[in-house]
Amino acid sequence: MRPNITIIIPEPYLPLDEYCRRTGMSKSTANNLISYGKLPIKPKGAQTKGLVEVNMAALTVMALSDCNVSLNA
Repeated sequence: MRPNITIIIPEPYLPLDEYCRRTGMSKSTANNLISYGKLPIKPKGAQTKGLVEVNMAALTVMALSDCNVSLNA
């Protein structure tokens, strides 16, 4: 029997400034990762100059997909 592991994501989206503060990443590096498609962000829709929010839920799924873990939502 496989154990169940529950992962709670308390903040599914983080503003880019807060993400950079928590990870120690420079904002220019984060912007480069966003432009390369390596750092997922919340879609802004028609607001091209709106607040940039990092999608922490997508980052968690990306990290887990690199492991041998099956995901059930």
